[in-house]
Amino acid sequence: MYLNQVSWLRKVCRTFIITAVAGLAQFACADSEYAAAWGPSIGTTAPLLSALDQDGKQQNMESLSRTNGLLLVFNRSVDW
Repeated sequence: MYLNQVSWLRKVCRTFIITAVAGLAQFACADSEYAAAWGPSIGTTAPLLSALDQDGKQQNMESLSRTNGLLLVFNRSVDW
């Protein structure tokens, strides 16, 4: 009898989790207007940026790019 109760409880928990995830999935997608306000789209050419590095040397996209490319991450906010 105890094993049947555990099995039933697992099924109920699994059903609840699946329902919760499916219900929250609608919030995972942003509309196009909201997404456009976040920044450049994927594949957009990066603007020409230039800044001093820790040694005082001027760096730009060209000087930082190597044979494997360059990953540049734009962060909206650093206020955690």
